[in-house]
Amino acid sequence: MFKQTTAVLAASLAAFSFQPLFAQDEATAPAEAAAPEYSDAELTEMLGYMLAYNTGLKEMGFGPGDAEAIAKGLKQGLIDPQPTPEAMAKMPAFQEFMQTRAQAAQAAAAVEAEQAAGGNIAAGKAFIDGLKAEDADIQTAESGLSYKIIEPGAAEKPAMTDTVLVHYKGTLIDGTQFDSSYDRGQPATFPLNGVVPGFGEGLTKIGAGGKVVLYIPSDLGYGNSPRPGGAIKPGDTLVFECELLEVNPAQAAQ
Repeated sequence: MFKQTTAVLAASLAAFSFQPLFAQDEATAPAEAAAPEYSDAELTEMLGYMLAYNTGLKEMGFGPGDAEAIAKGLKQGLIDPQPTPEAMAKMPAFQEFMQTRAQAAQAAAAVEAEQAAGGNIAAGKAFIDGLKAEDADIQTAESGLSYKIIEPGAAEKPAMTDTVLVHYKGTLIDGTQFDSSYDRGQPATFPLNGVVPGFGEGLTKIGAGGKVVLYIPSDLGYGNSPRPGGAIKPGDTLVFECELLEVNPAQAAQ
C-alpha cells in the first residue's frame, strides 16, 4: 500500500512541471517576462497546494476544515522513518474510509453529469431539428444519426469492419472545434468499429473520395462520459465534417 502510494505521488509530482494549473492566454502573456525567484519555503508550500489538486482530495469532499488534520498526518509521516505499528493498525479502517469517500464522489459526479447532459441533449436535438427544417438534404438514419452527403464518392461503401483513411474536423453545436486532422496536417487511419458509433456509421454512407457532414447525438457519441477536462461535455451533440480518402489502406498496401 505505502509503496504504491509513493509511486503514484511521484508520478503526480513529475506531472506538475508539464501541466500548469492555470493556462495563460498567449495574447496576454508578457513578451519578455523575467523568471521570478522563489524561496525554498515558498516552493515547499506549493507542494502542499498542488497536492490538493493532484490527489483528488477536493473531489472526495475534503475541504479547508480538514487541512489541519491532513497537515498533522503529513508532518508525522515525514518524521517517522517508516510506518509505525499504530499507523498500520489503522490501515483497514483508513482504506474503507477512503473507499467510501471515493464512491460518494463518483456517485455525485455521475448525478452532476446526468443533470448537465439533460440540457445538452435537448440543445443538440433542437439544433439538429432546426437544421433539418431548413435543409431537406439532411437525412436521419434509423439509429438516430443525422447526416448530409456533400459528395457520394465511389459506389462501393465501407463496412463497419473496414479500416479507413479520413480527413475530418469535429466541432460542437456552438462551433467550438475540439479536433481536426486538417490542423495536424495528417489524415487519420482507424477501423470504423473502433470509433464512436455515429462516426463509424456515418462513414459507411459514402465511398472513397466522398464527403459527408455528420450530426451525432450524444448516445451515438461520448454519452455522459466524455474525456474529463476536454471540450466535449456530457450529453453534447457532435458535428463532423469528413472526407473519406481511402478504404482499407493497410490491406491495399499489402
